[in-house]
Amino acid sequence: MLLEQERVLRYESFDAVRALELGTIAARLAPEYDETYTVTITRESDAATWFQWLADDKGERNLMFAAGKRNATVAAGHASPWPQLEVLANGRSLDEVWAKVPDEVASCGAFPIRVGDEWVATLAVSGLHNGLDHEVVLRSLEQALGKKAPRWDADVA
Repeated sequence: MLLEQERVLRYESFDAVRALELGTIAARLAPEYDETYTVTITRESDAATWFQWLADDKGERNLMFAAGKRNATVAAGHASPWPQLEVLANGRSLDEVWAKVPDEVASCGAFPIRVGDEWVATLAVSGLHNGLDHEVVLRSLEQALGKKAPRWDADVA
């Protein structure tokens, strides 16, 4: 399912203007949730921040989690829940995921932005629970791209 989401939610082109549009969409979804969150978009060619937004009550800790989710995405080559799903699919313990390098956060909320097969940026959302960060990511990309991606019912944090 995650691979299908990554396949469907691809851009024909992505640049600073599209990063601003996508980040703004993600930030504007915030009132629909009971908790607040942060949004970052990182350009992968040089790891520069293309977009960053924090709710009024969020701070450095949430930015660190967003960065950790991006790091997990970069390490896995897929959206940040990939390591969790891979471990669970192989019948192993989630403790293996959390024992990874401290600057990787293998939980929902970061997603590769691709133009065709080229990975150009990463969208990361942090602050929500129970997979809702991933939901914000999907909803934002779907709205920006005018596409629908498949969803799962599993509670993957």
